[in-house]
Amino acid sequence: TLFPILSEWVQGTKVTVGPPSFNRVELPVAMLLLLLTAVGPLLAWRKTSVESMKRNFGLPAILSAVTMAALIAIGVRPWSDAANFYSLVTAGLAMLVISTVVMEFVRGGRVIASHNGTSILAGMLQLTRRNTRRYGGYVVHIGAALVVIGMAGLAFNIDKEQEMGYGDKLNIGRYTLVCRSFSQGQSEPVPGAQDPNYDYESAIVDVYQGNTLITTMYPEQRLYHATQQPQHMVSVRSTPREDLYIIYAGQNPDTGRPILKARVNPLVMWVWVGLLVMGLGTLVALVPSVPATRLARVPKPAREPAVGHVSPAATSAMGAGD
Repeated sequence: TLFPILSEWVQGTKVTVGPPSFNRVELPVAMLLLLLTAVGPLLAWRKTSVESMKRNFGLPAILSAVTMAALIAIGVRPWSDAANFYSLVTAGLAMLVISTVVMEFVRGGRVIASHNGTSILAGMLQLTRRNTRRYGGYVVHIGAALVVIGMAGLAFNIDKEQEMGYGDKLNIGRYTLVCRSFSQGQSEPVPGAQDPNYDYESAIVDVYQGNTLITTMYPEQRLYHATQQPQHMVSVRSTPREDLYIIYAGQNPDTGRPILKARVNPLVMWVWVGLLVMGLGTLVALVPSVPATRLARVPKPAREPAVGHVSPAATSAMGAGD
């Protein structure tokens, strides 16, 4: 964003940066930041050794390598294009971030649990309460890794557009879309008005996986009378694996048949999950920490007076009465 301004200031000519150049520069920087997110918190100042690095990053590195190998096994081809390569490396780095943070929680929770005789989960909660800023930041790191995983799925988007009549099929990804019907008409007048608010064209589309009907979707296009601007009412099916979008793009003026656009976006839901996790981590970091001495303090039971004990004041009062 600053390069056009700087180029105009230095050369007198504004040079805009297109998406290819932006991706070529920014994606490696983003992956480097993700790597630092994984390794930075676990590198002790002036105390880092080979043994400590093996202890802290051995298992996370193995899990990261297994994740990348699994993605290659299911069809990711990093040698085919840059998108596949960046997605594979990003997924591996995201797994490295998540596994290092989880190990840090488990390691600290296990120590507290062994001292207090509680469960590891209770130890992890107490660990977080002792230093909310540190461990809330770790939760934010997990959320950032989930967001990056969702963004890595952008390399595998699928887009298709097809003119469809009754019973026509459109294959996209693992889905088969079947146009059941389409219609057009006008909306009901809004209260206090006599004319319809908009005209609409819509379709009813059955979605199959194999021979199994999994859902029915209802894309629609509206033309509002007041603005004469069309608006697409996108029909969406979201799952943790991918999102399916169907857009009613109007009718072919020559055939009168509807044109449907379909898109499959993998892993989109994880972007939103990651943002929620980042928000949760931020809230945890804002909560004041509780010192370990307060968490470990156990209130002593009140002392009960001994049976038959009479205070000196009571004895004096009894003597005066005699």
